[in-house]
Amino acid sequence: MIFYLLCSALLFTACANNENDTGQTNNTDSAEIENISNQSLVSQQPANHAKELLSKHEEITAINAVNTKDNILIAVEVEHHERFTLAQLRKKFQKEMEDEFKDMKVEFSTDRKIVLELEKLEKDISNDKLSNKELEKKVKKIVKLAKEQT
Repeated sequence: MIFYLLCSALLFTACANNENDTGQTNNTDSAEIENISNQSLVSQQPANHAKELLSKHEEITAINAVNTKDNILIAVEVEHHERFTLAQLRKKFQKEMEDEFKDMKVEFSTDRKIVLELEKLEKDISNDKLSNKELEKKVKKIVKLAKEQT
């Protein structure tokens, strides 16, 4: 009897503790997004708009997006428990982005490697390390990598 009381007390205290070490409550409702801009390159407004739209989905934890004049590359990370329905989520988000950006070719990925590549590319754009030609080249490379992975 005492064993059951101790187990239930432990269970209740473990479930009730929703604070991390800094004393702040965990907030997993919003995705990590960082808007990018650079005056010398193609406007990244479509990429930033895609991030805003996708950040409304609670399954997404991080979003990276870059665009050229004709293409937009989007990579997202989803919550771990959502990976079982990853194919369905990918189709849903791909369709949503294609409907939103009808005049651009949309490349959408949930692959971790593509997320990392886009993250690096976003930093290079923000730090003004690329020309338009280099941006086009890197985008083509990432698109090719994404196609190989699927």
